[in-house]
Amino acid sequence: MSTVTLPNGSAPQPGEERRPKPRFLTEFTPTRYTKRLHPFSRKPAVARLGELWHVTAQRNPTQVMITDRPPDTDPDGGATRTNVQWAELVDRTAAWLHAAGVRPWDRVAVMKANHFDIFVTASAVARIGAIPCLLSGTYDAETAQILLQRLEKPFLLTDREHIERCGISEEVVASYTVRTISVDGAENRPDIIDLASLRDAGVPPAVPRMREMHEPMIITHTSGTTGYPKLVMHSAESVYSMGVVESNRWPRWLTKKDTMVFCDPYTHERLTTFTLAVATTTPRMVWLSGPDIEIARRMIAEYKPTLIETLPNIFLSWEPLARDPARLFKQVRLFLNSFDAIHTRTIRLFMSATDVKLPFWVQSWSQSENGVLCMRPYLRFMVRKRGHMPPPTQLIGWALYPHAKLRAVDPETGVKLKAGQVGMIMISQPGRCLAYVQEQDRHDLKVVGEWWNTGDLGVMNKLGACRLVDREVDRIDNENNDAVSAIAMEDIILDRLPQTSEVVILPQAGELPVPVVSTYDDVPIDEQEWADAIADLPKLASLVQISWDAFPRTGTWKIKRGVLREQLLGAKGIGIGRWT
Repeated sequence: MSTVTLPNGSAPQPGEERRPKPRFLTEFTPTRYTKRLHPFSRKPAVARLGELWHVTAQRNPTQVMITDRPPDTDPDGGATRTNVQWAELVDRTAAWLHAAGVRPWDRVAVMKANHFDIFVTASAVARIGAIPCLLSGTYDAETAQILLQRLEKPFLLTDREHIERCGISEEVVASYTVRTISVDGAENRPDIIDLASLRDAGVPPAVPRMREMHEPMIITHTSGTTGYPKLVMHSAESVYSMGVVESNRWPRWLTKKDTMVFCDPYTHERLTTFTLAVATTTPRMVWLSGPDIEIARRMIAEYKPTLIETLPNIFLSWEPLARDPARLFKQVRLFLNSFDAIHTRTIRLFMSATDVKLPFWVQSWSQSENGVLCMRPYLRFMVRKRGHMPPPTQLIGWALYPHAKLRAVDPETGVKLKAGQVGMIMISQPGRCLAYVQEQDRHDLKVVGEWWNTGDLGVMNKLGACRLVDREVDRIDNENNDAVSAIAMEDIILDRLPQTSEVVILPQAGELPVPVVSTYDDVPIDEQEWADAIADLPKLASLVQISWDAFPRTGTWKIKRGVLREQLLGAKGIGIGRWT
């Protein structure tokens, strides 16, 4: 696999420190760049993260963006600020970080409580010319320290909770970071800088020193459902090439008159592409820092959104809000779920909770490496049937041809399969990531010319739509090679048993798949009701019921199926996992 090799970079300015530049920042796999979706499409207003919020402020200075609590980096400021005020916070944050010693090409790992200020900080880091590395706040000590090691002596911005949870000891600070900064201090830790001590710092360098379009710009992470998360590196070119899709003018999509509620992990690649659309259209944004149902209830009731985006499992946890007689979602015309397939029951419930005559639901299948892979819109009538096999949401949609193409191939030979055959799904589109940090071989194993191996099994139909089956590593053992699917059975069981709050099917080698469920208020499932619900499904092992909190989750609320299988069954999956 060919790689791009960059020159060593410009000479340091007077007073600047020069630290070794890791090899992964200069040698990586090239990506395809595109300027627009089609000749008449609207282009993103910005590409480089370091000027993201400044461009937003220029385009609509008085528009507000709202958070559910003040920024952890600026706790004395307000939770609601204009675009200009958020851009000013970027400048002040850049000054604090510059005072702490951050210089061009340094890596700044951000690992703290989830909040919109994570992405404000990322913009400040990029404005200095350094590389923001956004890490989930859910890691255990082992995972956090492995990822810090991969970044080769980054600065670390964190908080007290993560200093404790992630084992950020004096030895870790000394061995794995240049300096560690805590947004809320750290008692009896002279090795850690309190961010408060930097808040009187002056302004950053007068001229921003942002990375060039083709150079590495940001590092985020995969969900980590199948082991340690991978660190995914993008450039401004790759982010822009993904952002052309969402910045385009689509029916019922964002305008500056909209109010949108957004609840995702702010450490994820999803933010890099979505915020290009925010900068282009400048709606009123409500950024939620977590899925807490009471906070969501308060914010949605107060700001009356017209669009909502969150993760599939957060929508699932918010189903009680959709049943609320207060009709919290009555003005929502568009619901959007990113990352993965959504449950049919969830779409039906939320679509019935809006008073808009023709609401849309958009299901977006996406990955950190490529952004959106394919999309599918839903109207109310499309999810009317309950417990239907296969569930409508398993057909996850179409790639945006000719910008993107999907195909299914034989996992062993790589030969393209005919429509209707189960194979490994591959995507070809501009904007693919540059690298997995310190795992370039693992990245390039998934690259075949212009194609990228998603690691998911699926079926392409004759109309070019993809029906997702399962992650290859979590596939069900099936001699006939037809589309027996754990995610399909999970959807059907949830739809047929409304008391269930989570359903996971765990395949295991040589045994029947094991269904694991939780229910609202932990009410036991009646044996006969269970038997009726699964009567026409492929044979399953005996039911295991656990509490909702007992499901191990990633930072994007996905179930860690491998961990759950080990915990409950002491067993391994069937899939090879070579492409995950």
